Amino acid sequence: MRLLVLACLVVACAAHTTPERQVNYEGDRVFRCDSHQMSSGEVKAVFQHTAADMWAERADGTFDVRTVAAMNGEDLVQTLAKLPACHMVIDSVEKYVALFEADMLKHNTGAELAWFDEYHTYDDIFAWYEELANQHADLMRFVPSIGESGEARRQPAVHIAGESRSNSTRHRIYFQCQIHAREWISGATCMYIVNHLVTSYPTDERVKTLLDQIEFVVVPFVNPDGYVYTWNGDRLWRKNRQTNTGSSCRGVDLNRNYNSHWNEGGSSSNPCSETYHGPGPASEIETKNTQGYFRENFPIVGAIDWHSYSQLLLRPWGYTNTDSPDETRLRALGDSMHNEIRAVHGMVYTSQKSIGLYPTSGTASDWFYDTEANTGNPYRAAGFTIELRDTGRYGFLLPPSEIIPTGEEMVPAVLDFAESLYREPLQPIRHN
Repeated sequence: MRLLVLACLVVACAAHTTPERQVNYEGDRVFRCDSHQMSSGEVKAVFQHTAADMWAERADGTFDVRTVAAMNGEDLVQTLAKLPACHMVIDSVEKYVALFEADMLKHNTGAELAWFDEYHTYDDIFAWYEELANQHADLMRFVPSIGESGEARRQPAVHIAGESRSNSTRHRIYFQCQIHAREWISGATCMYIVNHLVTSYPTDERVKTLLDQIEFVVVPFVNPDGYVYTWNGDRLWRKNRQTNTGSSCRGVDLNRNYNSHWNEGGSSSNPCSETYHGPGPASEIETKNTQGYFRENFPIVGAIDWHSYSQLLLRPWGYTNTDSPDETRLRALGDSMHNEIRAVHGMVYTSQKSIGLYPTSGTASDWFYDTEANTGNPYRAAGFTIELRDTGRYGFLLPPSEIIPTGEEMVPAVLDFAESLYREPLQPIRHN
Protein backbone atom coordinates (compact mmCIF):
# COMPACT_ATOMS: atom_id res chain seq x y z
CA MET A 1 0.00 0.00 0.00
CA ARG A 2 2.80 2.42 0.90
CA LEU A 3 4.46 1.72 -2.46
CA LEU A 4 1.23 2.56 -4.27
CA VAL A 5 0.83 5.79 -2.31
CA LEU A 6 4.43 6.75 -3.02
CA ALA A 7 3.81 6.18 -6.71
CA CYS A 8 0.83 8.48 -6.46
CA LEU A 9 3.16 11.29 -5.40
CA VAL A 10 4.63 11.10 -8.89
CA VAL A 11 1.59 9.96 -10.83
CA ALA A 12 -1.91 11.15 -9.94
CA CYS A 13 -3.61 7.82 -9.21
CA ALA A 14 -6.89 9.31 -7.98
CA ALA A 15 -9.68 10.01 -10.43
CA HIS A 16 -9.14 13.27 -12.30
CA THR A 17 -11.24 16.10 -10.96
CA THR A 18 -12.85 18.85 -13.01
CA PRO A 19 -14.39 21.96 -11.44
CA GLU A 20 -18.17 22.00 -11.17
CA ARG A 21 -19.02 25.68 -10.90
CA GLN A 22 -22.46 27.07 -10.14
CA VAL A 23 -21.89 30.67 -11.29
CA ASN A 24 -22.51 32.10 -14.75
CA TYR A 25 -20.36 35.04 -15.91
CA GLU A 26 -22.63 36.14 -18.75
CA GLY A 27 -22.24 39.88 -19.26
CA ASP A 28 -18.88 40.12 -17.46
CA ARG A 29 -16.03 41.67 -19.44
CA VAL A 30 -12.37 42.53 -18.88
CA PHE A 31 -10.82 45.89 -19.81
CA ARG A 32 -7.16 46.87 -19.91
CA CYS A 33 -6.35 50.46 -18.99
CA ASP A 34 -3.20 52.58 -19.04
CA SER A 35 -3.06 54.60 -15.83
CA HIS A 36 -0.47 56.95 -17.35
CA GLN A 37 -3.18 58.23 -19.67
CA MET A 38 -5.74 58.66 -16.87
CA SER A 39 -6.16 61.22 -14.14
CA SER A 40 -5.75 60.08 -10.54
CA GLY A 41 -9.48 60.67 -10.12
CA GLU A 42 -10.33 58.40 -13.03
CA VAL A 43 -8.08 55.63 -11.69
CA LYS A 44 -9.58 55.94 -8.22
CA ALA A 45 -13.13 55.87 -9.59
CA VAL A 46 -12.43 52.61 -11.43
CA PHE A 47 -10.69 50.95 -8.49
CA GLN A 48 -13.45 51.88 -6.06
CA HIS A 49 -16.43 50.98 -8.26
CA THR A 50 -18.49 48.18 -6.71
CA ALA A 51 -18.54 46.28 -10.02
CA ALA A 52 -14.75 46.43 -10.42
CA ASP A 53 -12.82 43.21 -9.87
CA MET A 54 -9.15 44.13 -10.20
CA TRP A 55 -7.28 41.34 -11.95
CA ALA A 56 -3.77 42.70 -12.46
CA GLU A 57 -1.58 45.76 -12.03
CA ARG A 58 1.60 45.90 -14.10
CA ALA A 59 4.91 47.65 -13.75
CA ASP A 60 4.25 49.61 -16.96
CA GLY A 61 1.19 51.26 -15.39
CA THR A 62 -1.45 49.16 -17.14
CA PHE A 63 -4.10 47.24 -15.23
CA ASP A 64 -6.83 44.71 -15.98
CA VAL A 65 -10.29 45.08 -14.48
CA ARG A 66 -13.26 42.74 -14.75
CA THR A 67 -16.69 44.34 -14.85
CA VAL A 68 -19.11 42.20 -12.83
CA ALA A 69 -22.54 42.32 -14.45
CA ALA A 70 -24.33 41.23 -11.27
CA MET A 71 -22.91 44.27 -9.42
CA ASN A 72 -24.16 46.94 -11.83
CA GLY A 73 -21.34 46.12 -14.19
CA GLU A 74 -22.93 47.82 -17.19
CA ASP A 75 -22.43 51.20 -15.52
CA LEU A 76 -18.71 50.49 -15.21
CA VAL A 77 -18.57 49.19 -18.80
CA GLN A 78 -19.96 52.50 -20.05
CA THR A 79 -17.47 54.45 -17.95
CA LEU A 80 -14.50 52.44 -19.24
CA ALA A 81 -15.71 52.52 -22.86
CA LYS A 82 -15.58 56.33 -22.76
CA LEU A 83 -11.96 56.42 -21.56
CA PRO A 84 -9.38 56.52 -24.39
CA ALA A 85 -6.91 54.82 -22.02
CA CYS A 86 -9.05 51.67 -21.75
CA HIS A 87 -9.96 48.95 -24.20
CA MET A 88 -11.76 45.61 -23.91
CA VAL A 89 -9.55 42.52 -23.91
CA ILE A 90 -12.15 39.86 -22.99
CA ASP A 91 -15.66 40.43 -24.32
CA SER A 92 -17.13 37.37 -22.56
CA VAL A 93 -15.74 36.09 -19.27
CA GLU A 94 -18.22 33.20 -19.48
CA LYS A 95 -16.60 31.96 -22.71
CA TYR A 96 -13.14 32.58 -21.22
CA VAL A 97 -13.85 30.35 -18.19
CA ALA A 98 -15.68 27.74 -20.27
CA LEU A 99 -12.60 27.36 -22.49
CA PHE A 100 -10.42 26.75 -19.42
CA GLU A 101 -12.87 24.12 -18.15
CA ALA A 102 -12.99 22.41 -21.54
CA ASP A 103 -9.20 22.36 -21.65
CA MET A 104 -9.05 20.83 -18.15
CA LEU A 105 -11.58 18.19 -19.12
CA LYS A 106 -9.63 17.31 -22.27
CA HIS A 107 -6.35 17.40 -20.35
CA ASN A 108 -7.69 15.08 -17.62
CA THR A 109 -9.18 12.51 -20.00
CA GLY A 110 -7.17 9.47 -20.87
CA ALA A 111 -3.71 8.56 -19.63
CA GLU A 112 -2.68 9.06 -16.04
CA LEU A 113 -0.87 12.32 -15.43
CA ALA A 114 2.12 13.22 -13.28
CA TRP A 115 1.20 15.22 -10.19
CA PHE A 116 2.43 18.54 -11.56
CA ASP A 117 0.64 18.08 -14.87
CA GLU A 118 -2.69 19.18 -13.38
CA TYR A 119 -4.32 21.19 -10.60
CA HIS A 120 -5.74 19.45 -7.53
CA THR A 121 -8.50 19.78 -4.97
CA TYR A 122 -8.05 20.78 -1.34
CA ASP A 123 -8.47 17.19 -0.11
CA ASP A 124 -5.94 15.79 -2.58
CA ILE A 125 -3.38 18.50 -1.78
CA PHE A 126 -3.79 17.95 1.96
CA ALA A 127 -3.18 14.20 1.49
CA TRP A 128 -0.22 14.87 -0.84
CA TYR A 129 1.61 16.99 1.74
CA GLU A 130 0.93 14.45 4.49
CA GLU A 131 2.23 11.54 2.45
CA LEU A 132 5.27 13.46 1.19
CA ALA A 133 6.18 14.14 4.83
CA ASN A 134 5.74 10.46 5.68
CA GLN A 135 8.08 9.47 2.86
CA HIS A 136 10.70 12.09 3.86
CA ALA A 137 10.37 12.03 7.63
CA ASP A 138 14.08 12.82 8.01
CA LEU A 139 13.55 16.20 6.31
CA MET A 140 9.90 17.13 6.54
CA ARG A 141 7.36 17.47 9.35
CA PHE A 142 3.63 17.71 8.64
CA VAL A 143 1.44 19.78 10.97
CA PRO A 144 -2.19 18.75 10.27
CA SER A 145 -3.64 22.05 11.48
CA ILE A 146 -2.44 25.43 12.66
CA GLY A 147 -6.12 26.29 13.12
CA GLU A 148 -9.41 25.92 11.31
CA SER A 149 -11.05 28.17 8.73
CA GLY A 150 -14.46 29.77 9.04
CA GLU A 151 -16.03 26.63 7.56
CA ALA A 152 -13.97 24.35 9.83
CA ARG A 153 -11.39 23.24 7.26
CA ARG A 154 -7.90 22.63 8.56
CA GLN A 155 -5.01 24.91 7.60
CA PRO A 156 -1.99 22.57 7.53
CA ALA A 157 1.70 23.48 7.62
CA VAL A 158 4.95 21.73 6.75
CA HIS A 159 8.49 22.24 8.02
CA ILE A 160 11.52 21.29 5.91
CA ALA A 161 15.04 21.16 7.36
CA GLY A 162 18.17 19.02 7.15
CA GLU A 163 20.70 18.26 9.87
CA SER A 164 20.01 19.49 13.41
CA ARG A 165 16.39 20.06 12.43
CA SER A 166 15.40 20.29 16.11
CA ASN A 167 17.53 23.41 16.59
CA SER A 168 15.04 26.07 17.71
CA THR A 169 17.44 28.93 16.89
CA ARG A 170 17.82 28.00 13.23
CA HIS A 171 16.89 30.77 10.77
CA ARG A 172 13.53 30.21 9.11
CA ILE A 173 11.94 31.19 5.81
CA TYR A 174 8.15 31.39 5.91
CA PHE A 175 5.88 30.85 2.88
CA GLN A 176 2.13 31.07 2.68
CA CYS A 177 0.07 30.07 -0.32
CA GLN A 178 -3.45 30.31 -1.74
CA ILE A 179 -4.56 33.42 0.14
CA HIS A 180 -6.63 34.42 -2.90
CA ALA A 181 -8.79 31.46 -3.84
CA ARG A 182 -8.74 31.76 -7.65
CA GLU A 183 -4.94 31.98 -7.93
CA TRP A 184 -4.40 28.23 -8.35
CA ILE A 185 -0.82 28.54 -9.58
CA SER A 186 0.09 29.93 -6.13
CA GLY A 187 -0.60 26.64 -4.35
CA ALA A 188 0.81 24.55 -7.21
CA THR A 189 4.10 26.48 -7.10
CA CYS A 190 4.42 26.04 -3.34
CA MET A 191 4.02 22.28 -3.83
CA TYR A 192 6.63 22.27 -6.58
CA ILE A 193 9.16 24.09 -4.37
CA VAL A 194 8.52 21.83 -1.37
CA ASN A 195 8.85 18.73 -3.55
CA HIS A 196 12.09 20.00 -5.04
CA LEU A 197 13.62 20.71 -1.64
CA VAL A 198 12.95 17.28 -0.16
CA THR A 199 13.67 15.19 -3.27
CA SER A 200 16.84 17.10 -4.23
CA TYR A 201 18.43 17.08 -0.78
CA PRO A 202 20.38 13.81 -1.28
CA THR A 203 21.88 14.81 -4.64
CA ASP A 204 21.94 18.63 -4.89
CA GLU A 205 24.74 20.14 -2.83
CA ARG A 206 23.23 23.62 -2.92
CA VAL A 207 19.90 22.40 -1.54
CA LYS A 208 21.62 20.19 1.06
CA THR A 209 23.83 23.01 2.31
CA LEU A 210 20.86 25.38 2.59
CA LEU A 211 18.57 22.92 4.40
CA ASP A 212 21.36 22.07 6.81
CA GLN A 213 21.46 25.76 7.72
CA ILE A 214 17.86 26.96 7.67
CA GLU A 215 14.27 25.69 7.93
CA PHE A 216 11.40 26.37 5.54
CA VAL A 217 7.94 26.77 7.07
CA VAL A 218 5.12 26.51 4.52
CA VAL A 219 1.38 27.11 5.04
CA PRO A 220 -0.25 25.63 1.90
CA PHE A 221 -3.74 27.07 2.47
CA VAL A 222 -4.39 30.50 3.93
CA ASN A 223 -7.88 30.39 2.39
CA PRO A 224 -9.11 26.78 2.18
CA ASP A 225 -12.81 27.69 2.08
CA GLY A 226 -12.39 30.05 -0.84
CA TYR A 227 -10.23 27.52 -2.69
CA VAL A 228 -12.84 24.77 -2.30
CA TYR A 229 -15.48 27.20 -3.57
CA THR A 230 -13.48 27.83 -6.76
CA TRP A 231 -13.92 24.12 -7.51
CA ASN A 232 -17.60 23.74 -6.67
CA GLY A 233 -19.07 27.23 -6.99
CA ASP A 234 -17.27 30.22 -8.54
CA ARG A 235 -13.94 29.66 -10.32
CA LEU A 236 -13.09 33.38 -10.04
CA TRP A 237 -13.81 33.72 -6.32
CA ARG A 238 -11.11 35.72 -4.48
CA LYS A 239 -12.10 36.21 -0.83
CA ASN A 240 -12.80 33.86 2.05
CA ARG A 241 -16.39 32.67 2.60
CA GLN A 242 -17.29 34.67 5.68
CA THR A 243 -20.87 35.91 6.03
CA ASN A 244 -21.00 39.68 6.53
CA THR A 245 -23.46 41.19 8.98
CA GLY A 246 -26.00 43.41 7.26
CA SER A 247 -25.02 42.34 3.74
CA SER A 248 -25.95 39.55 1.36
CA CYS A 249 -22.40 39.67 -0.04
CA ARG A 250 -19.98 37.14 1.38
CA GLY A 251 -16.27 37.15 1.97
CA VAL A 252 -13.37 39.24 3.20
CA ASP A 253 -10.20 39.87 1.19
CA LEU A 254 -7.69 38.25 3.53
CA ASN A 255 -4.87 40.19 1.89
CA ARG A 256 -6.41 43.42 3.15
CA ASN A 257 -7.13 42.04 6.63
CA TYR A 258 -3.67 41.83 8.21
CA ASN A 259 -2.82 44.05 11.14
CA SER A 260 -0.50 46.39 9.28
CA HIS A 261 -1.88 49.84 8.46
CA TRP A 262 -5.29 48.28 8.05
CA ASN A 263 -7.80 50.41 6.08
CA GLU A 264 -5.21 53.02 5.10
CA GLY A 265 -5.85 52.82 1.34
CA GLY A 266 -6.38 50.32 -1.44
CA SER A 267 -9.14 48.42 0.34
CA SER A 268 -12.88 48.83 0.71
CA SER A 269 -15.42 49.08 3.54
CA ASN A 270 -18.10 47.65 1.21
CA PRO A 271 -18.67 43.90 1.84
CA CYS A 272 -19.58 43.49 -1.84
CA SER A 273 -16.16 44.70 -2.98
CA GLU A 274 -13.44 42.23 -3.94
CA THR A 275 -11.07 44.18 -1.68
CA TYR A 276 -13.35 44.33 1.37
CA HIS A 277 -11.00 44.60 4.33
CA GLY A 278 -13.34 43.15 6.94
CA PRO A 279 -14.82 44.78 10.05
CA GLY A 280 -11.43 45.20 11.72
CA PRO A 281 -7.74 44.28 11.51
CA ALA A 282 -7.20 40.50 11.70
CA SER A 283 -10.94 40.01 12.10
CA GLU A 284 -10.84 36.75 10.12
CA ILE A 285 -9.94 33.45 11.71
CA GLU A 286 -7.68 32.55 8.77
CA THR A 287 -5.71 35.76 9.31
CA LYS A 288 -5.47 35.15 13.05
CA ASN A 289 -4.23 31.59 12.49
CA THR A 290 -1.48 32.57 10.06
CA GLN A 291 -0.36 35.59 12.09
CA GLY A 292 -0.17 33.37 15.17
CA TYR A 293 1.79 30.64 13.42
CA PHE A 294 4.25 33.13 11.97
CA ARG A 295 5.00 34.45 15.47
CA GLU A 296 5.34 30.91 16.87
CA ASN A 297 8.21 30.18 14.49
CA PHE A 298 10.83 32.83 15.24
CA PRO A 299 13.51 33.46 14.23
CA ILE A 300 12.10 34.23 10.78
CA VAL A 301 14.43 36.08 8.40
CA GLY A 302 12.27 36.13 5.27
CA ALA A 303 8.66 35.57 4.22
CA ILE A 304 6.85 35.29 0.89
CA ASP A 305 3.11 35.51 0.21
CA TRP A 306 2.47 33.75 -3.13
CA HIS A 307 0.01 35.19 -5.67
CA SER A 308 -0.80 35.51 -9.36
CA TYR A 309 -0.78 37.10 -11.84
CA SER A 310 1.50 39.87 -13.32
CA GLN A 311 5.07 38.55 -12.79
CA LEU A 312 6.06 40.92 -10.01
CA LEU A 313 8.47 40.77 -7.06
CA LEU A 314 6.92 43.17 -4.56
CA ARG A 315 8.63 44.56 -1.47
CA PRO A 316 7.34 46.92 1.26
CA TRP A 317 5.60 49.17 1.48
CA GLY A 318 2.14 48.90 -0.03
CA TYR A 319 0.43 51.64 1.96
CA THR A 320 2.89 54.51 1.41
CA ASN A 321 5.42 55.78 -1.14
CA THR A 322 7.92 56.34 1.66
CA ASP A 323 10.87 53.97 1.44
CA SER A 324 11.12 51.28 4.10
CA PRO A 325 14.16 51.44 6.42
CA ASP A 326 15.65 48.52 4.47
CA GLU A 327 14.77 49.71 0.98
CA THR A 328 18.29 49.29 -0.43
CA ARG A 329 18.61 45.72 0.81
CA LEU A 330 15.06 44.71 -0.10
CA ARG A 331 15.48 46.14 -3.59
CA ALA A 332 18.70 44.12 -3.98
CA LEU A 333 16.89 40.93 -2.89
CA GLY A 334 14.14 41.52 -5.45
CA ASP A 335 16.58 42.38 -8.21
CA SER A 336 18.61 39.24 -7.52
CA MET A 337 15.49 37.06 -7.69
CA HIS A 338 14.62 38.75 -10.99
CA ASN A 339 17.99 37.65 -12.40
CA GLU A 340 17.64 34.09 -11.10
CA ILE A 341 14.17 33.73 -12.62
CA ARG A 342 15.13 35.16 -16.00
CA ALA A 343 18.08 32.78 -16.30
CA VAL A 344 15.77 29.73 -16.34
CA HIS A 345 13.17 30.32 -19.09
CA GLY A 346 13.76 33.97 -19.95
CA MET A 347 10.65 35.19 -18.10
CA VAL A 348 10.82 38.77 -16.81
CA TYR A 349 9.55 39.45 -13.29
CA THR A 350 9.64 43.12 -12.32
CA SER A 351 11.16 44.00 -8.95
CA GLN A 352 9.40 47.00 -7.39
CA LYS A 353 7.78 48.41 -4.28
CA SER A 354 4.31 47.05 -3.57
CA ILE A 355 2.59 50.41 -3.80
CA GLY A 356 3.23 50.48 -7.55
CA LEU A 357 0.14 51.82 -9.27
CA TYR A 358 -2.13 52.15 -6.26
CA PRO A 359 -1.86 51.83 -2.44
CA THR A 360 -2.72 48.58 -0.66
CA SER A 361 -3.00 48.25 3.10
CA GLY A 362 -3.51 45.40 5.51
CA THR A 363 -1.47 43.07 3.28
CA ALA A 364 0.36 39.98 4.46
CA SER A 365 3.76 40.98 3.06
CA ASP A 366 3.68 44.41 4.72
CA TRP A 367 2.68 42.70 7.97
CA PHE A 368 5.58 40.21 7.70
CA TYR A 369 7.97 43.19 7.67
CA ASP A 370 6.10 45.46 10.07
CA THR A 371 6.47 46.01 13.81
CA GLU A 372 3.73 43.76 15.21
CA ALA A 373 4.85 40.67 13.30
CA ASN A 374 8.47 41.07 14.40
CA THR A 375 7.99 41.84 18.09
CA GLY A 376 10.13 39.19 19.74
CA ASN A 377 11.84 38.21 16.50
CA PRO A 378 15.65 38.51 16.82
CA TYR A 379 15.67 39.67 13.18
CA ARG A 380 13.31 41.60 10.94
CA ALA A 381 11.59 39.42 8.33
CA ALA A 382 12.09 40.53 4.74
CA GLY A 383 8.49 40.42 3.53
CA PHE A 384 7.69 39.91 -0.17
CA THR A 385 4.69 39.28 -2.38
CA ILE A 386 5.44 37.31 -5.53
CA GLU A 387 2.94 37.56 -8.38
CA LEU A 388 3.50 34.53 -10.60
CA ARG A 389 2.79 33.89 -14.30
CA ASP A 390 1.52 35.24 -16.57
CA THR A 391 1.07 38.87 -17.66
CA GLY A 392 -2.48 38.55 -18.92
CA ARG A 393 -2.85 36.05 -21.74
CA TYR A 394 -4.42 33.49 -19.39
CA GLY A 395 -4.45 35.39 -16.12
CA PHE A 396 -6.02 33.41 -13.27
CA LEU A 397 -6.80 30.54 -15.65
CA LEU A 398 -3.20 29.59 -16.27
CA PRO A 399 -3.10 26.21 -18.07
CA PRO A 400 -1.75 23.20 -16.13
CA SER A 401 1.11 23.02 -18.66
CA GLU A 402 2.50 26.18 -17.01
CA ILE A 403 2.85 24.62 -13.53
CA ILE A 404 6.23 22.97 -14.07
CA PRO A 405 7.98 25.87 -15.86
CA THR A 406 6.65 28.29 -13.24
CA GLY A 407 8.02 26.08 -10.47
CA GLU A 408 11.32 25.60 -12.27
CA GLU A 409 11.97 29.34 -12.47
CA MET A 410 10.95 29.93 -8.84
CA VAL A 411 13.28 27.36 -7.29
CA PRO A 412 16.57 29.22 -7.90
CA ALA A 413 14.95 32.51 -6.86
CA VAL A 414 13.83 30.97 -3.56
CA LEU A 415 17.24 29.44 -2.93
CA ASP A 416 18.91 32.79 -3.62
CA PHE A 417 16.43 34.61 -1.31
CA ALA A 418 17.06 32.16 1.53
CA GLU A 419 20.84 32.04 1.11
CA SER A 420 21.14 35.82 1.12
CA LEU A 421 19.04 36.22 4.27
CA TYR A 422 20.92 33.43 6.02
CA ARG A 423 24.21 35.20 5.34
CA GLU A 424 22.90 38.65 6.21
CA PRO A 425 19.51 38.85 7.92
CA LEU A 426 17.82 42.21 8.39
CA GLN A 427 18.53 43.84 11.72
CA PRO A 428 15.72 43.75 14.29
CA ILE A 429 13.36 46.67 14.85
CA ARG A 430 14.68 48.94 17.57
CA HIS A 431 12.05 49.93 20.13
CA ASN A 432 12.48 53.19 22.04
